[in-house]
Amino acid sequence: MRKPLAVFFVLTFLVGCSTASSNSTSFVSGDGSTTVLPVAERGEALVLSGTTLEGDELSVDQFLGKNVVINVWASWCAPCRQEAPELKAFHIENPDVQIVGINTRDNDPAARAFEEFFGITYPSIVDPDGSKQLVFRETLPMSAIPTTIVLDKSGRVSARILGAVTRSLLVQVVDEVNNG
Repeated sequence: MRKPLAVFFVLTFLVGCSTASSNSTSFVSGDGSTTVLPVAERGEALVLSGTTLEGDELSVDQFLGKNVVINVWASWCAPCRQEAPELKAFHIENPDVQIVGINTRDNDPAARAFEEFFGITYPSIVDPDGSKQLVFRETLPMSAIPTTIVLDKSGRVSARILGAVTRSLLVQVVDEVNNG
C-alpha cells in the first residue's frame, strides 16, 4: 500500500515541476469554458464502455434514467489533482448523479494511487491511448485534460466543461441540463 502512494508522490513531484514537452504527458489545460447543448441538439444516446481500474466491465447505458458526469483525468495532470476533492464531494452530495471517470494515458499503479490518495470511489474506465475520448468527437469534442461531460437522463451528451471543475459548477450545469 505504501509503494503505490510513494509512486504517486514521486510522479506528482516530477510532473508538477516539469514544463510541457513533446512526451505523452503533455496536455492542454482547459480554461473552464462551459458549453450546454439545447435539448434539440443533443443527438443519440452515447455509446461508451470499457474496463474499469478494478477490472470490471462498465457501460454508461447501464445508468439510463440518471444524469451521468464523465470526467477525463490522469494522475500526472495537475488540474486533475485540483478537482479530485471537488468531484469526490459532488459524488457524495449527489447520489442521484452517476460519476464515471475515464483515466487516460496513465499507468495502472499511478492511477490506483491517485484514486486511493483522493478517496475516489466512483468507477473509472481505463483509456491508455485516448481512444475512448473519440466517442465525443461528433458532439462536444475534448481539447483539454481534464474535461467533464454531462449526459442527460436519456444518455445524450448535453454539456462539456474544459478544465478543472468545482462542485458548485457541476450542480449548476446538471441543473441546466435537466431544465433544458
